[in-house]
Amino acid sequence: MQPDVSIYKQNKLSYSEKPPYFPNAIFPEYPFADKRIDKNNEAYGSLRQLLLLLGLDAENFGKKSWNPFGSFIFPGNIVLLKPNFMRHFNERGGAKGLITHGSVIRAAVDYVYIALKGKGRIIVADGPMDDADFGKIANLTGLYEIRRFYKEKAGFDIEVCDLRQEKVIKKGEEIIHRDKLIGDPLGYSVVDLGGLSAFKKDKLDYKSFRGSECKVDVMNLHHNEKRDEYLISNTFLSADVIINLPKMKTHKRAGVTLALKNIVGITGDRNWLPHSSEPAAGNNKNKLSLKDRVKKFLINIINLAKPLRDTLRQIAGVTEATVHAGNWYGNDIIWRTILDLGHITKCSDKNGKITKNEQRKCFVIVDGIVGGEADGPTNPTPKPCGVLAAGFEGLKVDMTVTRVMGFDPMKVPKFKNINTGPRDINCVSNIKDWNGNIFDFTGRYLDFKPHYGWKGHIEA
Repeated sequence: MQPDVSIYKQNKLSYSEKPPYFPNAIFPEYPFADKRIDKNNEAYGSLRQLLLLLGLDAENFGKKSWNPFGSFIFPGNIVLLKPNFMRHFNERGGAKGLITHGSVIRAAVDYVYIALKGKGRIIVADGPMDDADFGKIANLTGLYEIRRFYKEKAGFDIEVCDLRQEKVIKKGEEIIHRDKLIGDPLGYSVVDLGGLSAFKKDKLDYKSFRGSECKVDVMNLHHNEKRDEYLISNTFLSADVIINLPKMKTHKRAGVTLALKNIVGITGDRNWLPHSSEPAAGNNKNKLSLKDRVKKFLINIINLAKPLRDTLRQIAGVTEATVHAGNWYGNDIIWRTILDLGHITKCSDKNGKITKNEQRKCFVIVDGIVGGEADGPTNPTPKPCGVLAAGFEGLKVDMTVTRVMGFDPMKVPKFKNINTGPRDINCVSNIKDWNGNIFDFTGRYLDFKPHYGWKGHIEA
């Protein structure tokens, strides 16, 4: 029986720094005449072992004909790779623990190319945060060098797309300028989930919904008693296959951000994405104790040096400020947005119509060679782990990775609120303790620090 999820732990806890990230050895299936190698790029060989663990085309492993993606990617397909390109800067340690690394993207692109046999399209696309510089992200990941290599050595175009319609420039936390962007060249489709939306599971006050710097009137127009709709990239909807390449990170509103949360980047307008609700409306299920409220003074002290302020936040944990921002374990909103986008990914056809059947094949590869802990997803502390994970079902991959990070998946709202969630997830790994049903796992394993708003409420 094919395992649900594979996890591979490599020796190096770091990445190659040399784009276009040549493989660390010339493997039999390598499709290019250019035989340069990069011995420091262990991620390439690790991804190869990860796919073998999952049993993909195992009978041909070690042969020139090995084609691990050949069972779901076919010549002529449109394949979209969706990395996590959140933004180009991180206040706590650079981009390595923040965005999907280019060496992982390069290895994935190569195996997609092998499956396509040179016929079809490969698109790398994401919609970063509104204050991100996409060009700088592409440079950080070596994406342009990868594209240039393919053009020169294979005569094949790797398409790169920023899915945002707007970019902002900030001074501190204040937006001082807005720039219109080209966005998705194919445009966007409005996808309404109606009664299938996770927002229809409970009686909610739609007028209380808030997003990331959202315009409340726009939010209320698209999420109300009559509709729950999202603006989705047509390039994404046109794809036959999605290769989801999330980063292994903590998240201030969702607990963790992995494959399911990574889909947020395919939307055309973040004003349509509920992230939290005003606490006064009562949509956050958990109430703070008096003890938690008293902690508020620890993060409201004026003129503290930033490192000291961050330390106090970790000590304080949940305060009224974190609840107001939705950055806590009681956030009852964002998990619904995440599950809605997951449903759209599977069941929305190319025109944005929701169907009963799966419309595109999805495959997940999680980059945890260097993960991000604590103040994720925007300013995580880098967490060197040397880990990659993969599987066909985002939910199962996410629950497995969450467990290996040292958290309990059933304490994470987007998992515990799925009525028909899996109770058996079979994991296979080169690490002895990470084999078998994840619900039988014990220990904290990678021992990630949660975001301070989740401290004491998510750990295994």
